[in-house]
Amino acid sequence: MKHFILLFLFLGVGLNVGSAVAQEKSSTLGKPIFPKLEYVNLNAELGFEAEILRGFGARVDDARRDADGAAVAAQAVLLSFAEKLAGKKAQTVTATQLLAEAARIAEEQQNRGAVTAVESAGTYIPGSEVVVQRLIEATALFAENRGDGEFLGFVRIVNDCDRLLDIYIDGKYVGFQYGGDDIVYSTGNGTTHARVTDAFGNTVSEVLFVKPDETMTWTIKP
Repeated sequence: MKHFILLFLFLGVGLNVGSAVAQEKSSTLGKPIFPKLEYVNLNAELGFEAEILRGFGARVDDARRDADGAAVAAQAVLLSFAEKLAGKKAQTVTATQLLAEAARIAEEQQNRGAVTAVESAGTYIPGSEVVVQRLIEATALFAENRGDGEFLGFVRIVNDCDRLLDIYIDGKYVGFQYGGDDIVYSTGNGTTHARVTDAFGNTVSEVLFVKPDETMTWTIKP
């Protein structure tokens, strides 16, 4: 009987350790998935003599940092107009690529308002049907992986990089962390999308399963 109790305790400790390990994850920053546009001369790439797209890149960068999918979609419509006017597309970014970025934001946020904006913008952008259809299909899965009840969960992000990181939880911008910062963010329980991006566009995202009233730790390495 004594040996049985010891074995039971040993297995219990093993299970607890496994659970703790499951609540920690680390990732390494990867290359940019979308270009920073503020210092890209799209007017030159499209062959315009006039600055038709003056301030366009900065507006896109700001909208992306704010995770404003509707604003990004609106800029995609403007770029589509410029492409039609120029009779060609820019090398750095196209209207379809920009709309796909707006769709990514809408999907991570599970934001139906942003989904509507992407659908509407797509009617003005030739060749965007695949982007819009994929997003519509994704909306059918919204909230499926979120846990039941009104429980809170927590994501603890540890910035082990030597640079400032912008932090996104479920597609929403929640602030920034300096190198060495260790900050806890609240979220719903269940599947949570977390993303970080540095000033150069280097980024990484993870899908984290957050248990009710527990904390999932995510460490970011350079």
